[in-house]
Amino acid sequence: MSPHEAPIRILHLARDQFFTETVNVLDVPVAVLRRAELTELLDQALRSGLRGWISYVNVHAINLATELPWFRSFMKESLVTYCDGEGVRLGAKISGRRIPERIVTTDWLYDVCDLAQRTGRKIYFLGSTKSVVAKTVLALRNLYPGLQVSGFHNGFLDSVDITEVVGDINSSGTDILVIGMGMPLQERWILDNYRDLNAKIILNAGSCFDYVSGMKKRCPRFMGNIGLEWLYRLLQEPRRLWQRYLIGNPRFVLLCLRDALRNSPERMA
Repeated sequence: MSPHEAPIRILHLARDQFFTETVNVLDVPVAVLRRAELTELLDQALRSGLRGWISYVNVHAINLATELPWFRSFMKESLVTYCDGEGVRLGAKISGRRIPERIVTTDWLYDVCDLAQRTGRKIYFLGSTKSVVAKTVLALRNLYPGLQVSGFHNGFLDSVDITEVVGDINSSGTDILVIGMGMPLQERWILDNYRDLNAKIILNAGSCFDYVSGMKKRCPRFMGNIGLEWLYRLLQEPRRLWQRYLIGNPRFVLLCLRDALRNSPERMA
């Protein structure tokens, strides 16, 4: 038995009670919903006592899912997988389906904090560097004075740190655990530690902390709306991101086109 099989079985029982319409993009289910609806689903999950994780899906995530079986399982066993990328909307469109809007994870994090403040939920932040996560918490507390931050820690953890952080999360009564370590490290961490965590809902957050803290500049909204956030990020970090975007994006589109051709009514007839 691999270390992530047990938590996935636990999650499956919860997911049967928590359904939303999805579109399959290269065998990854992506929820058909809007940002406000996603926040409502999070609230429902917390009120109903479900445990599990909610995941963002972009082109990079789907490319990883085509290469890593455990990552594909992680996505499929999420309580909700929501669209965080115009490329994913394009992939759905190629298959003849529609996702109503792109839900930017950094933007949604503010909705999550607003919900936590309104409902008295405790939230814990794990990831990035010590300085960045501390600035993230400070920025969010300034925006949401009533936010109950149960704790925070950087994402560079050895085995001793992991034990201490898990203990800190559990003793603090955390309701929402936000993990920003980047894909696929954060998903692997969730799978490896899920059984030991008492947090109700876990959110993967990628590089959100960098933007909330002000360490990185956000993509202009008009570029994001026309599907060019990848270009903005590539210009900011060409060495780190060139392969993800210049190779990963065309590969994704080609795979979507091939998948659409294979599943077209003409070929199935």
